[in-house]
Amino acid sequence: MHVRQHHAADADADRQQRHAGQPQRQRHALQKHQFGQRAALAVCQHHGIVESIVRSGTRLRKRSLRIATYNLLVGGERREREIHDVLRRINADVLALQEVTHPELARNIAHALRMELLLGAPSEPGSPHTAILSRRPVTAWENRKHPGRMLRSHLHATIATGGATLPELGVHCVHLAARFAERAKGEARRRREITAVLNDIATARQQPHVLLGDFNALSTSDEVAATAFFRRMNELRKAGLIGARPDGLVGALPHTDEPRPEMERAWRNAGVDPRLVPGIPVLPRVVGPLTVGLPVHAGLDRFLGRFIERWTVPLLEEQHYVDCFRRMHPRARGFTSATWCPAARVDYIFASAEVAPQLSACEVVGSRNWPEPEVALATDHHPVVAEFDV
Repeated sequence: MHVRQHHAADADADRQQRHAGQPQRQRHALQKHQFGQRAALAVCQHHGIVESIVRSGTRLRKRSLRIATYNLLVGGERREREIHDVLRRINADVLALQEVTHPELARNIAHALRMELLLGAPSEPGSPHTAILSRRPVTAWENRKHPGRMLRSHLHATIATGGATLPELGVHCVHLAARFAERAKGEARRRREITAVLNDIATARQQPHVLLGDFNALSTSDEVAATAFFRRMNELRKAGLIGARPDGLVGALPHTDEPRPEMERAWRNAGVDPRLVPGIPVLPRVVGPLTVGLPVHAGLDRFLGRFIERWTVPLLEEQHYVDCFRRMHPRARGFTSATWCPAARVDYIFASAEVAPQLSACEVVGSRNWPEPEVALATDHHPVVAEFDV
């Protein structure tokens, strides 16, 4: 069911993330009453003020369009205020949201930000919606489902940018399956899903466009902080927060619907906001013993990274899509997941060949280039923002 409402530098960017898995750093992000948190927020707000001045200044010859993608983590439950505050400061013209399990939250965000809301119901019942929010006029939109081939859907909108170079822009929002326990760690499924999306685009009216969202996939050249991630998971296991499950996997220990103060304290002491626990990954039981004592080492990360299939993003590159973050930051890691242990870049904004020359900026929100203290509290993903001269 469709719902439509009208409510009108590179290396430095990753040094912050390289050791972000350490509990002490994460605990600092959770202690909002401390001076450091307030200072970081002030820096972020200053950044937003400067951005709004630049964006609205009369000296700009070209009109700018800011686009962002953000995974809300199971609908943003109990984190509505933090998500709203992050999105308000991002100040995007167009937002692509994933894991919209509570459409009412998306409606509230759209109303508060004075944006038009488009909701895409999933292909498979029980999967979350996707959403596109826009403060520029939407001239057409469609939600394409692929039952049996795609868990979520392919949500597409045509945006009137108000610019002369790119007067209209297609926005394609996707959320590809994780399913890391499946064949090829889920990459076979993700390749089928993105092939369906590309077929949709090929058979529709051709237009300049961006393809963005949570792809749950790695680019060919990207690194993963595998050893830091395994150490982090082992720390959580030693703290009694994750363990073996009846299905033979290892994940967060069962918790009741009612918050338990002692468990929430334990998660906070481990540097993870308890509201983000649903995002803790589930791993095969054998991974725990095999990773105990692994040193955090870049060379070992590169070795382990060779065993991760990478089929989805190369398929897009073969179709001449441009990875906006990599175009602007050829050597930066740009990790987007998870906020409690940044280890991989899985959220992307891809530009078609006609749009790529107009790219002027692309950043991971919460990095040193774009400080945002509440990112660590809002969801388990960092937003990605790109700006285009339209």
